[in-house]
Amino acid sequence: MRSPVHVGERVPPGTIAFDVLTRDELNPAAAGTTLVFPLGSTEQHAHHLPTRTDSACVDAIAHRSARLAAEQVPVLVAPTLPFGCAHHHLPLGATLSLTTSTYVDLLCDLVGGAVREGFRSVVLLNGHGGNDSAIRLAVDRLVHEERLDLHIAAASYWVLADDVLRAHGFASPGHAGHFETSLMLALEPDLVHLDRRVTDPTEWTPLGRPDIPGASIRRPGLWEASDGRTDDAARATAELGAALVDEIVAVVARFLVRFHRSTPAGGSDVAGAFVSHQPAED
Repeated sequence: MRSPVHVGERVPPGTIAFDVLTRDELNPAAAGTTLVFPLGSTEQHAHHLPTRTDSACVDAIAHRSARLAAEQVPVLVAPTLPFGCAHHHLPLGATLSLTTSTYVDLLCDLVGGAVREGFRSVVLLNGHGGNDSAIRLAVDRLVHEERLDLHIAAASYWVLADDVLRAHGFASPGHAGHFETSLMLALEPDLVHLDRRVTDPTEWTPLGRPDIPGASIRRPGLWEASDGRTDDAARATAELGAALVDEIVAVVARFLVRFHRSTPAGGSDVAGAFVSHQPAED
């Protein structure tokens, strides 16, 4: 049991979850703490993975990274947002999605409220490729249109850890394939149904094949034709997933420390950041 905390004291050491703390603990800590919002999605993940896959992965990565970063800087993690921009999955069912405009409004409301409560350093840690363009809009709106006194970073975890993915042979995380299945085997194996994996005749479905570089291209019907998968996950293992999680967490933790220290609350006067690229498919 946590010992009592009085008004004015800091968040207890080792505590990084926003939703287990009281206002007496959170309010005094807000101005000097980086608040991380993990952004997930609830969507179909082929025949063998649960719809919570994106949310489960980013939740685990956010909390493990924050615990590691909290050894050096004050970090808190907000509850993971389980809904995102996933309209491209709707034709396949098993998906709960927000429109881009609703999602941007939601992010701006959540972050704007946190700023009014005293937070000045915020990270949007994304776990779903469909959210990528929306988090760009939200960051720009918060800083340039609403002109909040805020240092904010937005990044997909696989972009921060691009070197990790490439070292393991992944150009991108893909969707419901080798990468995500490995992560879920390490994180929530009871929800993975390996006996339902589909074996494809080629390494990549049409959805996962490289596109023309430098452009965002959308082709109607491609998701349905690919059965909502980029690859068949035949090589996925829990051991690979555990290694990926550990290495990704280390990279994200270093980013959180570096970003916190780049803000006025962390010791210098440097503007906020955006870290992203056009995702493969998710």
